[in-house]
Amino acid sequence: MKNLKVMIADDDFSSKRLLDHYIQLFPGYVLAGEASSGEELMELVRKQQPDIVLVDINMPGINGIEAAQLCKEMVPSLQVIFTTGYDGFAVEAFNLSAVDYIVKPIEKVRLLIALEKAKIGLRLHKRLEAKQGASAHNKLAIRSNQAFVYLAMEDIVYVEKEGRKSIIHLEAEQVESSDSLQDIAKRLPNYFYRTHRSYVVNLRKIVKIEAFGETYLAHFANSEKTAHISKLQIQAVHRLIGK
Repeated sequence: MKNLKVMIADDDFSSKRLLDHYIQLFPGYVLAGEASSGEELMELVRKQQPDIVLVDINMPGINGIEAAQLCKEMVPSLQVIFTTGYDGFAVEAFNLSAVDYIVKPIEKVRLLIALEKAKIGLRLHKRLEAKQGASAHNKLAIRSNQAFVYLAMEDIVYVEKEGRKSIIHLEAEQVESSDSLQDIAKRLPNYFYRTHRSYVVNLRKIVKIEAFGETYLAHFANSEKTAHISKLQIQAVHRLIGK
């Protein structure tokens, strides 16, 4: 495996220098950039596409947890390791599927253990992507409650963003996933379409569209559920359904 690109986000200069020094000592890792705020981290992740980020939780502006969530939406394979002076955020950090959570002061061996965990996480992500690529025509693999669930594409009515989670709606039930809406959308076939910032819809299931205030509602065959279509997307949806 090529050298893994590591990015540091911390508003404390001495912490950044220490992490930089450690990374240079470890073979197989290279520093890809440094940020001092959540906003700066997101911009660097967008440009550099790192493999791993070391994120301090308490930073000015957008905190580390919120920034890491948004970064993972941009780069789904991104491995997140939180670094902090407090241990009160551990549960929230791991709900984000963080690789590790290190309390300062950070020791060299402890950091290496976390980076090696991230390396394993990247390998697993690539294997999952390969497996999904081989079976993308009929199955969607998602993470749900510490397990992988495999759903038949044709059974999915729509996917909805709900907070930091995604809800995959089937005709008679729904499945909650920690995968982002953006990540799921990339793995769906082309008859699914992002009709709204919070919805990706199976166009083959739509039987009726009606105006609903400032937006539109999609109705589906064999289901009482409805999904939103924004005004910006309604014409595109009409064209795609008519093809």
